[in-house]
Amino acid sequence: MEIKIEAGNWQYNAGIVGLYNILKFANENSVKIEEDSIFFNSEELENFEEKYFNYLIKIYEKTLSWYKITSFQERIDYFKEKELDEKDLDEINKYIKDILKKYLKSNSYIATYEFIKGDISPLQEEKELKTITMKKTQNIADKKNEIVETVNKIEKIIEYFNSKDAKKYIRGKNLVYTIIKNGWNGVSFLNSQTKEKDIYKDFKNYFLSPIQEYLTENREKYKYNCFICEREIKNLDNDFNFLVNTGFDINRKLSHVWNFNNDVSMCPICKLVYSCVPVGFSYVYGDGIFINANTNIEELVRINSKIKKEIYRENSISGIYKTLNKELQEDIKYELEDIQLIRFENEKYYFNILSKNMIKVLIDSRDEFKKIENQTYTLNGENYSLNDEISKKILNNENLFNLIHKIIYSKVTMNSKYLTEVSIFSTIKINFRMLKGIGYMKNKELDILTKARLAGRNLKERYEQKGAEHKLQGICYRLLNGIKTNNISMTMDTILNCYLYCDEGVPKIIMEMMGDEEIFKELGYAFISGLLSIKYDENNNKGEN
Repeated sequence: MEIKIEAGNWQYNAGIVGLYNILKFANENSVKIEEDSIFFNSEELENFEEKYFNYLIKIYEKTLSWYKITSFQERIDYFKEKELDEKDLDEINKYIKDILKKYLKSNSYIATYEFIKGDISPLQEEKELKTITMKKTQNIADKKNEIVETVNKIEKIIEYFNSKDAKKYIRGKNLVYTIIKNGWNGVSFLNSQTKEKDIYKDFKNYFLSPIQEYLTENREKYKYNCFICEREIKNLDNDFNFLVNTGFDINRKLSHVWNFNNDVSMCPICKLVYSCVPVGFSYVYGDGIFINANTNIEELVRINSKIKKEIYRENSISGIYKTLNKELQEDIKYELEDIQLIRFENEKYYFNILSKNMIKVLIDSRDEFKKIENQTYTLNGENYSLNDEISKKILNNENLFNLIHKIIYSKVTMNSKYLTEVSIFSTIKINFRMLKGIGYMKNKELDILTKARLAGRNLKERYEQKGAEHKLQGICYRLLNGIKTNNISMTMDTILNCYLYCDEGVPKIIMEMMGDEEIFKELGYAFISGLLSIKYDENNNKGEN
């Protein structure tokens, strides 16, 4: 029987993307897309529980604790080819203490051992495995036999975890607690009261068996309809309670439905779609993102698949923002429409509408984002990625004035090693485009920033010629305070005194700072970025302006 799934709300769409990718990964020709729908034969749900986990394993394998255990074999092979030193011994001890001792006796691992055939007992091996200690009078040679014995034990453990059964159940269990629980919880293998210990059978019993029954039933007399797809349903038992942070228990919160009369329920097919929500999202270290570019399902699948691939390659939180920026900058068609972004952070969903103006800012600021890509700044002892912080502001449709103040302050006070004046100026330019897109900066172009920056740079050179460059830090402090508090009088007094000290005429661009608040701040910060710049070499810095 052919099953048709139509696009719906953001969460359902995430499930559709996940379902499509699972089926496509298992069988290239198993599913097709037509405008706002996907189609597949019900036979493709055969062994779907295996397909579900196999796809997730393919995507996230190297992020799993199982991989931390088994990947150490490469280090063992390396150790066997060299004379071990104390640094190598420390690495072996750290692996035993932080990896093997931690995971082998964890509850999630213990729950899988009964499904794994092997020659060893992981729990017994963990008890017997000890770190190798050396007395001050001993050296590596004195411990050679003990090291060989320990390494042999480790290899047996790794061999156990590389077995077919261990790969299936331990990797699957890892995924349950690192990926799947981000999307749904409290049912199937995530129900603490479940009696089925096999996660594959539990998934099949809860999500797939009801579909097989549903497809063979005569539904003509059913009086209810699925809240999502309008298919006929027998009762209202399938609620949304299992969905993380979006579902609710209808038995406890009847006030959530119209007139206290519940009609919110779904069919088994839609429930399977929702089970694929964590597959549709792209996660890294617990944070996730889904782009609801709902022009059509083909585009929905394409952009989220690309995001997932790039984030996995980056394998970092920054990867989410880098990839998102890169995707939007490369694909000019997104300039035509608003895009809904759903972020999963700290076990909660956050929603943003990326407006046409902000998309245009991303596209027009390709060069600036390249210059800030690996830039970081320090504030209150914490390091921040400049790319990430700008991206967050853009996603929230916020200007960058506070961020610009922070990064300049960081540069002035701590001379942040990984934050250049060029990246500061690039941030100011991105902010200019944001402001211009929402109606500020009328009749102004980017060249006014370059003029203000050059004025600051020339003034810095005059101070250096007078041997007074040590005064620049204090000047930057006063200018930052003046701009932060929107005190034009204080800021202009500071700048004019600087030019009087150098016996220089005041550039025309400085007088343009007397305009509105946004122009004052943009030109002021651009001027300070010039004061922070290194000596200008026209031939070597053509691409820096």
